[in-house]
Amino acid sequence: MKQQNNTKTALIYAVDLLAIRPYSTQQLITKLKRKEYAPEEIQEAINRLTARHYLDDTDLCQRQYQAYINEKHRSIKAIKYKLMEKGFSQSDIQNAQEETDIDEIDYEYTVCLRLLNSRYIPSKSDKLKCQGYLYRKGFNYSAIRLAIEDFFYNP
Repeated sequence: MKQQNNTKTALIYAVDLLAIRPYSTQQLITKLKRKEYAPEEIQEAINRLTARHYLDDTDLCQRQYQAYINEKHRSIKAIKYKLMEKGFSQSDIQNAQEETDIDEIDYEYTVCLRLLNSRYIPSKSDKLKCQGYLYRKGFNYSAIRLAIEDFFYNP
C-alpha cells in the first residue's frame, strides 16, 4: 500500500466521509483501503474515531435495523442479510433485533400482504407464483401462508 499523493491523512478522509453519512467500521476500512492508505494509518484512524465515538457499530446497527423495519419492504431475514453486507457483526445484529420490540410474524405478515397488494391482483394471479415470490424474499413460511390466505380469500 502506498501513501496518498494528496495531503489528506486517513483520519481526515474518514472524518470527511462520516460528515456525509454514517458508516460501519468495516465499510470505512474498505473505503480507506481503496484509497490505498497504509494499514497502520487506517487502524490508527479507526482507533481514534472509535475512541471519540464517531464510530459506533452497535448504535448504527440498531438505527439501521429500525429504519429497515419502519420501511416495511423487507423480511427479517433480508434485513439481517443487508446489515451483514454492511459489515455489522452477528452480535450487533442480534442485539438490534432484540432491542426492537416487534412481533416478527405479525410484521412479516403485514409486509407480505403489502407486497402482494402492490404487485398482484387476486383474481388474475397464481397462488403458487405469489408464494414463491415471497419465499424468495426471505419471509417466514407461516407469515406467507397467512398473507396468501387473506390476499386470495379475504380481499
